[in-house]
Parts: sequence; structure tokens; C-alpha cells
Amino acid sequence: MRLALISDIHGSLAKVRRFSREIEDFSPDVVVIAGDITHFGGKKEASDILLAIPFRKVAVPGNCDPPEIVETFEETDTEDVHGRRVEIGEYVFAGLGASNPLPFSTLFTYSEESIHTILDSVARDADVIVTHTPPYGILDRTMFGHNGGSEAIKKVIDSHKPRLSVFGHIHESPGIERNGHTVFINPGPLKNGNYVTIELDKEDIRAERHHLSEK
Repeated sequence: MRLALISDIHGSLAKVRRFSREIEDFSPDVVVIAGDITHFGGKKEASDILLAIPFRKVAVPGNCDPPEIVETFEETDTEDVHGRRVEIGEYVFAGLGASNPLPFSTLFTYSEESIHTILDSVARDADVIVTHTPPYGILDRTMFGHNGGSEAIKKVIDSHKPRLSVFGHIHESPGIERNGHTVFINPGPLKNGNYVTIELDKEDIRAERHHLSEK
């Protein structure tokens, strides 16, 4: 299965359109969207962005998205894995959007206790877990030098051991890490031109970071 991973679009329709053109030759089976589709926008903005990606999609909302954007997923050929799980081919995708508590005001957050309860309930046997927030201590270092990830997400990942953990939220820490059974990927913000492609099979995960061309 070929995956393209993006996060933190923050309403940049121009970058989404450029990404969709650039990814055509790769022809992903699924585009995975790890939240912050809008930048404090609404359902119309989310719908416009999702419709500009002409591939099957899996998505969760981010902390800068209003919770109601999930209502746009079905009409835009987007699989909703916010507190849910879906099977695509032979792979199970599960996830949770929003973020853990923050020191500033955003649109969509959960307590660590709620994150654990919801995500743990859907993560069993998942191959790919999609969250907006990183697991604590993994690709989550902020510009202020502290870890912005979720301890609850880390516990769920450690418990269920998915093959792939995809997230965003911390713009400053894009990257790919392998830790035991799981490959962790923060593709970095698409609004800054970042994305990742993956070739996934039962034996291996081959991941490559990209930056949008200026064409």
C-alpha cells in the first residue's frame, strides 16, 4: 500500500493543490491527514481543502479545527478515524484528533485521561494509528525546548504496538523514527511544504520525506 502523509495544513488551499499535483505520479492508495486541516476555520474551509485532494483519505481533526469539521469527511471521500477505526484493504487504521491540554486557547483539546480512554478503545490490532498530537518524547520537541506530546498516546502506542504512528502538531520536529515494532512519523506542516511518502507491506515500511517544489 502506498501512503502519503500530511499534517498541519492550516487552511493553505494553495499548498494542498500543489501537493495534489505533485503526488500524482506516486499515486497513493491513501492520503493520511493528521489534523489542523483549517486554521480556526469552519466546515466550508475544511470541505474545500479535502475536496482538493483527489485520492482516498483518512483524517483526524487538530486542535485548530472545530470539532464539527468531521461532518465534512463523508462527503469529501475522507475516512473518519477520530475515535474510530476503519479497514482499508488488509490494513486497519485507527486514530484520535484534537490535542492534549495546552497553555493557550485553541478549539479542540482533551484531557490526558480522555485521550487514553478513547484511543485505547479503538487501537487494538491497528496497523496505523493517526493522531494529531505526538506520543510524548517522540518528535515532539517544541521551539521552547520541552516535549509537547501526550503521555496517554505514548502509553497506547506502547501497549498496542502499531506498525506506524502518524502525527503532527509540533511543527518544529518533523522526522522519521523507528522504535521497536513501530515507525513514528511527523511529516511536518504541509503549510510549509512538508510531506512524507510511504510504501507499506507486511515485511517493511519504506518512508521518504519531501518538500513541495516551487512550480
